[in-house]
Amino acid sequence: MTASIIRNLVHGSAAPAMLVRVGIVGLNFGVMVGLAAWLGLDMLGQLIVIWGLAMVGSSVVSCGAPLMLLRALSDGGRITGFAMLLYVLIGPALVGLIGLAILSALLPALPWMAIIAAALSIHLAACLASIMRALGSLHYSMILRDAAPQMALGCAAVLVVSGSAAILVQSAVLLFVMCLVATIWCWRQEGRRALLRKGATEAPPLSLWGTSVLGTALAQVDIVIGGAFLSDAQIGLYGLLRRLTNLVVMPVSVATWVASVPVAKAHGAGDRTALKRASRQASKVALIPGFALLGAGFVTLAILQIPGLRIWEATGDILCLILLGGAALQLLFAATFTVATLCKLAHFAASARLCSLAVYLVGVAMIPVLTPVLNASIYVGALTCGSLLLWAVIQNRLGVDTSARALLRGRQEVRWNPS
Repeated sequence: MTASIIRNLVHGSAAPAMLVRVGIVGLNFGVMVGLAAWLGLDMLGQLIVIWGLAMVGSSVVSCGAPLMLLRALSDGGRITGFAMLLYVLIGPALVGLIGLAILSALLPALPWMAIIAAALSIHLAACLASIMRALGSLHYSMILRDAAPQMALGCAAVLVVSGSAAILVQSAVLLFVMCLVATIWCWRQEGRRALLRKGATEAPPLSLWGTSVLGTALAQVDIVIGGAFLSDAQIGLYGLLRRLTNLVVMPVSVATWVASVPVAKAHGAGDRTALKRASRQASKVALIPGFALLGAGFVTLAILQIPGLRIWEATGDILCLILLGGAALQLLFAATFTVATLCKLAHFAASARLCSLAVYLVGVAMIPVLTPVLNASIYVGALTCGSLLLWAVIQNRLGVDTSARALLRGRQEVRWNPS
């Protein structure tokens, strides 16, 4: 079975997507290491905290638009031109202005102008990536969504070294320029007119907004909350190690992006067999490369024990092991959130993420003194609770097993031809 899965990955379009994703994650990790060397851990710690706030802010201002666009344009439906303009530009700008006024009054110490500007640019990149994916671009859309923001941040740090807020503003400007190029690409595609229709403009489902906000908040909460309790150097090292262990989770993003259209189409057609097939394939795309990277991570950590190669204290080793364990758990549930958000179970996905956030915040509140190791342990435990909860809901509602266990059950290999 393993050999057959590998052959499918090599001959299917998941292999090029995996190579693109490897390049993206390698680039993002290189940018993070470069920032640590260029700015120092103290400045890096300050920067990644406000960058984390910008990532959360991008989901807040988006009102669920990227997910809504991906689902609406991939399941055979279309969208009105005014709705496209409202979801991508008008609505987020209004929400951003309101948020800027409120947050500047409540927490004036933070650079909210820079944070909101970066949030809007990240939102725009995510929306354009969804449109590009619906137009048939798997690789360019993935690059815009996942690589462009980090590239903009790295270039901004080289151009501007006067402070974290100034770096964030410059990164927003650079990302807007990249989005302009992506917009021109979309406009030149012949299929763009087929995505539009006439009719009333529908409001994006609140469940998609909640899922998007909570998902991004969950991805950044350990850095944002940790930044309030840990020193700049500690959170800088924590962020660096988180980026390192994210290499292991890289195949999950590939699985999500490759399987998104087949999952949406299968659900739109009411074809449960095709939905199970798409979910299993997402697990296949994620599992074997992911565990290979996990093994490489453990080997790298062992090599770094050699005297003269150590780049952090013993606490860093323990922290890295915990974060690697959390990455392994995400590999086991690679298809779970994709199936939920694209099969009209987004409210359950939001609930699962809210559960994870609650577990994390309660865990942190119960610790008298927060350390990087405790922060990572609580965070991994919280992620596990949310994933298990959503997996159980999908199994009950759709009869689809979105965990890696489905691969052990399904012996029959399915040919994979994603669009």
